[in-house]
Amino acid sequence: MKDQELKDNLQFEDETEGIIFNHYSFCEIIKHIMVQYGNITYQEADKKLKNHFLYKEPKSLDDIYYITRELEFHWAMLIAHGHMYWLKGIPSDFNEFKEEYLAWEDEVRKKYNLKESYNYYDI
Repeated sequence: MKDQELKDNLQFEDETEGIIFNHYSFCEIIKHIMVQYGNITYQEADKKLKNHFLYKEPKSLDDIYYITRELEFHWAMLIAHGHMYWLKGIPSDFNEFKEEYLAWEDEVRKKYNLKESYNYYDI
């Protein structure tokens, strides 16, 4: 996929709700999850993400619904290790280490000035 400049603050709305999607922050946190929990390098994570549909800028609210229905952790492991990665013993969520994960994620977001990936709001 061609390199593109990822942006935060993408806004989508319908008659009843809207969402601010922070595409750059979303992609960056996924790369950092792949490094920390997927055991690959940042360069490998960057390359894998650039070849995945999540790197492409979403164009509709439906795109955002599809993206946000899964945890960032799941997307990261899927990109890093492929379809049905959980059959290889790789966790599909962070429930077993939730406290550690949330503290780590908060630290990474602060360190790299990353926004929350998305925020829904009522119209």
